[in-house]
Amino acid sequence: MDLAAGVAARLASLCLDDKGRLADFPLWDVAARGALLVDLAWAGRLTQDDDSVMIDGTPTGFEPADRLLAAIEVEPEHSLDWWMDHGGVGMRDLAEANVATGRWHVRRHLLGHRFQNTAAADDAAADTAAPDTAALLVLATASGALLRRPEPLLDEELEPTGPLRWICTAVTAHLEETHRRNLHAAGADDGSIPYY
Repeated sequence: MDLAAGVAARLASLCLDDKGRLADFPLWDVAARGALLVDLAWAGRLTQDDDSVMIDGTPTGFEPADRLLAAIEVEPEHSLDWWMDHGGVGMRDLAEANVATGRWHVRRHLLGHRFQNTAAADDAAADTAAPDTAALLVLATASGALLRRPEPLLDEELEPTGPLRWICTAVTAHLEETHRRNLHAAGADDGSIPYY
């Protein structure tokens, strides 16, 4: 399985605005790590067994996923929520990986980087009924990657994720909690500003 076109890489693409800019929201770093956990589950490196998560440390070949997987393998006592908050990999790492794999081209400007998603046609042609694409959509909704305010998910929205439902449920619940925490820290508990 090629994680270079996985949930995390495609989620990063959804975070680009129409000018190719990648915003820097703390929630999106949490979402990046959550999406990498989904990819690791899809690749069989994380599996759920009763009330625990089993880890297979075999590298996937996708550098951000392998960095997170190696860290989890060294310190397996931490929860998935902890890894989403402290995993050491973020949205910028996914951007670098997308450039390295050729999914994106980078243009440098005086005011920063602009990215072009060269895999947009492939992403648009993805099987919308596939569990990984369903996972991408629920993570994008929960993190605000669709360039809208992050939204909580209903059970029926998680159902199409199939075998990934357990990890998608954990990730989207943590994203919702993180978003609430960020709003509270910004003094915007009423949702008056989109603090991601």
